[in-house]
Amino acid sequence: MVQFKDYLSAGYPLLWVTTYEEERAISNLSKEADGYNIFSWDIVAGLRDHQSEQIRQAPDPLAPLQAIPTLPESSILFLKDFHRFIESIEIIRTIKHFVPVLKATDRHLVFVSPIVNIPIELEKDITLLDFPLPTIQELIDTASRIVSENELPIEVDEKAISAGKGLTLHEAENAMALSLVKEKTFSKKVIENEKLQAIRKSGLMELYEPVPESELGGLEPLKRYIKNRKRGFEDNRLPTPKGILLVGLPGAGKSLTAKVTASVLDFPLIRLDIASLKSSLVGESEAKMRQALALIDAVSPCVVWIDEIEKALGGVQSSNRTDGGTTSAMFGYLLTWMQESTSPKYIIATCNDIDDLLTISQGALLRRFDDVFFVDLPSKEERREILAIMNRKYGTNFDLSLADRMDGWTGAEIEKFVISAIYDGVDEAFANIKPIYLQNREKIEKAREWARYNARFANGSEQKSQSGRKIKLN
Repeated sequence: MVQFKDYLSAGYPLLWVTTYEEERAISNLSKEADGYNIFSWDIVAGLRDHQSEQIRQAPDPLAPLQAIPTLPESSILFLKDFHRFIESIEIIRTIKHFVPVLKATDRHLVFVSPIVNIPIELEKDITLLDFPLPTIQELIDTASRIVSENELPIEVDEKAISAGKGLTLHEAENAMALSLVKEKTFSKKVIENEKLQAIRKSGLMELYEPVPESELGGLEPLKRYIKNRKRGFEDNRLPTPKGILLVGLPGAGKSLTAKVTASVLDFPLIRLDIASLKSSLVGESEAKMRQALALIDAVSPCVVWIDEIEKALGGVQSSNRTDGGTTSAMFGYLLTWMQESTSPKYIIATCNDIDDLLTISQGALLRRFDDVFFVDLPSKEERREILAIMNRKYGTNFDLSLADRMDGWTGAEIEKFVISAIYDGVDEAFANIKPIYLQNREKIEKAREWARYNARFANGSEQKSQSGRKIKLN
């Protein structure tokens, strides 16, 4: 990994450090820059010499740039909030004018900003650097300092403090303080909940409440699979699971499975709606995608739910013609992130039409998952289990033998039946349910045939193919 000092030694004149923690970044990077004179500027405080603590008034953003020749050689000037000023042509031209001077005198401009906003004229001159969020050890040190300064009779719980991974140091301190006030100790739940504020504030994704396993009827092989994968997040000696793709018709329980998985793994559930990230502004969609994926890495471990992924990525093939390549670029970012990201997360994507997804990805997306599961229509035993769940949910007492008359129904249709029967009675409810299987029989049979050779089966009981042949799925 290239370090900040390496860029200085190589004579990089312009660096852009992406972070919300400008003071922490400047402090840490200054420590790496041994032997350099450190200066910083902001529009309120002016130009500050960090060694002498002298401050020059400089309320014009051109002023610190024009002061470059007056700074000693081997200097670093940290510029705060410059994403607000850098699009000015005067600023752009002044920076370009001084690039040769910076290179020749070992001086460096370092822009410190929470966002990247580089004008096209400077794209080839500025090098991007990501400033990492605090390590777990830094969080533990902060917790220890809080305990020591306040003389609290509390032990620092490393597991609870680790829940703050992904927070800035300021956010982590706030979460720890809140935890101490509410629980009189460092609470993993409180700190984790504060961490999820980042998701809420971003507006890029949604948080969903996990659902207990008891709310998901049937799908026993899939449930066992998820429980087995939980060990991969608890034992560092095991490879970390990546996720699964669930294929099946609407209403079969795919989305509910994502919510149950979060409950089984004891992770927060984040829904990534790729379609909602698309924007009409050039480059904004890709930027939102990168920001969303980076945020997921920051707040992990978590379950990431991508619903109806084939619809979200629809149009990849024609993207260059229809949206200037936006959808194609977003898909590329997703594929790369799924392949390269090492943060502990479990991705569950759902798909109603496997043909569409295969057309979009040419199989590339499927290879990013540990496994693909086909979620079929529930068997008779599974339908009875689902009806029992609905009885508990709605306080009804319908005879479970009614499920025997629901051959070809999805779990969603069984729930719809219960609600209808509450108001209209059993006979009318049966008369008004139109199972989706009857409308899509050919398509569903085709998906089943594909799944026999390309997927694992989520259901545990035997199903029948269109020919009537029994196929064991255990």
